[in-house]
Amino acid sequence: MITLGTKLARLRTNKGFTQQEVADSLNVSQPAYHKWETDIARPTTEKLLKICELFDVEINELLEDSLVFNITNNDCKIQNMGNTNSISYNESQELIKGILKNQDAITSLLVTQNKLIEKLIDKK
Repeated sequence: MITLGTKLARLRTNKGFTQQEVADSLNVSQPAYHKWETDIARPTTEKLLKICELFDVEINELLEDSLVFNITNNDCKIQNMGNTNSISYNESQELIKGILKNQDAITSLLVTQNKLIEKLIDKK
């Protein structure tokens, strides 16, 4: 699950804004905005609407948990059930590469483990 704070941080960095710049645009202090990005506090509905305007996103993109992972043997897909232009979808290629790299490492470990087990069985 991607938290609201994580979404806010990603939107901000993708736009190249600092926390101070976003805070100024929303008429809040930088420490208050920082609390939103770290999920210590949540913005009011009014501020959420201003955030949507600032980052040009729909409110449901901020509030809904819409990222779905479908992982099978050698196939990995990431699908956003909502808006295909959402921040989660834009970063999916990097995420897929990371998952596949981890899958390769796990496969390598399993192959090594199987070889060790076979050697132990042969010794009996």
